[in-house]
Amino acid sequence: MSLVISAVPSLALADAVPVQESGTQVQTQVLTPTAAAYPLTDSIQASIKSLSISKSAEGTRIGTVVRLHNNTTQMKRVPDYEIRVQASDGSEYKVTPSASNPKSMLAMENVELTGMVTVDRQDDITLTGMSFVEVDEYVYPKQETVRLSLPITSVWNAAKPDITDPAFIKAWGDTFMVPESPSPIKFTTTSLTEQTDEKGVHTQVVTLLAENPGTASETVSGFRLDGKAGDQIYAGKRADANPIVLAAGDRKYIQYLIPTDKGIKLQSLLMMTTETFAASTGTAGAGAVGGSAGTAAATPSSTPGFDVGRLKIEVAADAVALPNTLPAYAIGTPIAFDPLNRLLDSSTQVSLMELHMHENTGSGFKSVVAKFRLQNKSDQTVTLPAFQTELVGSDGSSYAGSRQTATAANLMPNLSYVVSYSFMVPASEKGEQLGIKLLDNLTSAPYSTTIAGFQTAVQIDDVDSSVMAFYPFNVTLNDWTMSAYTNAGLPVTYSYKMKMNLTVDRVEDVVVDDNFPKFTIELVDGLGRTLGSQSVPFTGTDMLISGEQTIQISNIKSEQQEYPLTIKLYETIETPNGVAKRLVKTLQQ
Repeated sequence: MSLVISAVPSLALADAVPVQESGTQVQTQVLTPTAAAYPLTDSIQASIKSLSISKSAEGTRIGTVVRLHNNTTQMKRVPDYEIRVQASDGSEYKVTPSASNPKSMLAMENVELTGMVTVDRQDDITLTGMSFVEVDEYVYPKQETVRLSLPITSVWNAAKPDITDPAFIKAWGDTFMVPESPSPIKFTTTSLTEQTDEKGVHTQVVTLLAENPGTASETVSGFRLDGKAGDQIYAGKRADANPIVLAAGDRKYIQYLIPTDKGIKLQSLLMMTTETFAASTGTAGAGAVGGSAGTAAATPSSTPGFDVGRLKIEVAADAVALPNTLPAYAIGTPIAFDPLNRLLDSSTQVSLMELHMHENTGSGFKSVVAKFRLQNKSDQTVTLPAFQTELVGSDGSSYAGSRQTATAANLMPNLSYVVSYSFMVPASEKGEQLGIKLLDNLTSAPYSTTIAGFQTAVQIDDVDSSVMAFYPFNVTLNDWTMSAYTNAGLPVTYSYKMKMNLTVDRVEDVVVDDNFPKFTIELVDGLGRTLGSQSVPFTGTDMLISGEQTIQISNIKSEQQEYPLTIKLYETIETPNGVAKRLVKTLQQ
């Protein structure tokens, strides 16, 4: 073998963005470093893109990807050199080239050469170098000349999946690019949520903000994110398997799904890319070179590619937002939505108008009812946004909201509509510091994306006040009486009539239809048993009106007249989980 020629890197590239500091020249902020390039020939430079070691029943598999760059304005042939890797124990292995490797390079083009070898040994192998060897087999003995020798500084070890180089470790919220990728797309971690589907599968959903700062459309790299908790790795995938293309200047949220066991707290995320390898039928893996230790096993034609870890992203403690990390909110004011959300029209304004909590006696839980006003500020009809909601308790626990069963389909120009949601929370919840998230569960169904979030507290109902709030109505109870009467026929049964003198004021011009919550009267006997109830709508036939109104409660579950009665007045909402009730007033005979 000829003299080994060591090389000095002629070019060290980096993915970077310009940063302008006041009063200074433009500096460069490195987002993700890339490997140094070395001269392979007068016109071609070489760099190591990927190195991977993994173990299987067949032995230890070594995967390599080398990137070549043609510096000239002419097409060049890819040099027919063997690529070999050296280990710390002196072993050297020739990697088998992929059948799909290119044979030539266009002017100023980058190409990649993939190789793989499976070695019949199970001990740990430490790779230290890579060489490009020109072999002349037409002389005897054959002549081998090392054209380039490269140092190896980083190898992905599938048996010990971790990244320790600080240059490839990102904090939560940092902006990064895909290392060794020509794509200019930048990514930023924005949220991590834990979601469980209807089958009970627990999934951690990571949302990245992707931004294309370039001047042409770019396809998002097909990497995946794996989750790491201790020594356990949880394989992830991108939610949308279809190609994602970002136009110049475009930004978009991209979700990655990581199935885990319930209760797992991820400590970091690993960005993983897969290198493809096409084996030729009948091609041998490769033998040890020059009598070195180890014998290479055969490489089957079905050999898959290999994975390489590119970046590690530390998961911050506040990646899953607690109520105190959300912005404060004043009830009745417009909610700030993510401008990139795809659910709400830009002319639709949403405000939380009421947030009340009610204790369900004997049920072991409390009900929280949130009422949102949706206002169309444009002169065009828009679709009523079907956002979902999530309530975050003071301890960080999340509770899904139940939307009222029916709503209007569209929102008319310059009009407002009210939509109610209910939540079941533990009886221990005080409601003094709650987080509310508004979710888009349609764009990436069945997984959801947070499009707005804030912290607030429940409103305290004054059950002693004569005014009852049913936004957009205020109902004043001026006077009331309750009387019983005997129904005709046998056996003898009783019904009740409640006569009320009311003042019903509409405080805002908001559309109210048949889906609006109802005013409900509930009768309770001295033992706390519910005898019967009657609901009255705020619109349509027999609606609640100002003046005297008599409500008949005839579905009584008692064969005798009860006295005295407790009369509970509720706001009731039909939801997919049943009727949600909010106690607004209690009366006593």
